[in-house]
Amino acid sequence: MLLGSLTENIFGFAGTYARKQQASLAPILTGWKRWMEFNTTSTEKIPQDGWLTNLRIPGSISTNTVEKAVSWNAGPHGYQRGKKEIHKIFEQGPPIICLQNVRIPKRTKNSIKRKLQRVFPNYWIYITTAQSSRKDCRDRPYVYSVLTALHSAFFPNVTQMRCHHSKQMDPDTRTELDGRLSITQAQTPTGTTFHFMNISQFTAANPTGQTDMCTTTENWINKQKNNRIIMQGDLNCAHPGCRWDYAQPLNKDIGTADNKLEHFLKNTSGLFHAQQEYTWIGEECRAALDHVLTWNYHLPPQTARPIPKSPKKIDHCQI
Repeated sequence: MLLGSLTENIFGFAGTYARKQQASLAPILTGWKRWMEFNTTSTEKIPQDGWLTNLRIPGSISTNTVEKAVSWNAGPHGYQRGKKEIHKIFEQGPPIICLQNVRIPKRTKNSIKRKLQRVFPNYWIYITTAQSSRKDCRDRPYVYSVLTALHSAFFPNVTQMRCHHSKQMDPDTRTELDGRLSITQAQTPTGTTFHFMNISQFTAANPTGQTDMCTTTENWINKQKNNRIIMQGDLNCAHPGCRWDYAQPLNKDIGTADNKLEHFLKNTSGLFHAQQEYTWIGEECRAALDHVLTWNYHLPPQTARPIPKSPKKIDHCQI
């Protein structure tokens, strides 16, 4: 009976090991795979015979050091010119990848998705994209696109969801919003359901667009009741004290954008994982614009990686 209890604790879906893995969004290995993990895990802290130690300490586990989630605004280069850095993120194998501003047009969306899945077959990949009526300096239409990737070992069941817009919303804003927001529902091996929101908020110079995005996501979140929700992305607003080297007082649009974040959190009862380091750098100023927000779930504190070294200008950190 004692041996059976220890075995369930360490190898089973209902034991201490499985509960800890689920709580940290780490993959749950069972049976032979779990046994092999014990026999092949070898670090300074966990020797190769670490599985014997686990037998002596019921429920103890070897912790997974892979980052739980990575979010990055790939602008201004998008997927094609940022492909090398994006592939590096996939190669590290985090459970959740949220990329914004990947600029993938509709005509190439499916082919890019297929190529990515051939290289990284363990990921569910979802791409939302929309083309704006506005054009850039080269007279090309702006393309707004976000990419969400979830590792199948952590989330064997994944579904993409839609977020309904107000009928009163400006048609151009509605179209653009479709390329700035992605919502996926994912289930862990033990049946726990998460909703992931990948967001690229409108800039502070477009307060109407920001308001429409806040209203749309706020209405959706408030209908979810007790569901676990994790929102990641470029929110284009900062927590008080998280803008550096800006002229004071702040530009009216920037101040309004920051206030919207506070109201959004209050209206949805969200948990703000304060980003204390800058995640975006301009010519003369810096700000923490990329964030993680959660509802009914707690994540460890986020950290900002240094901006990737590149001959091309990259202005956002990965978090």
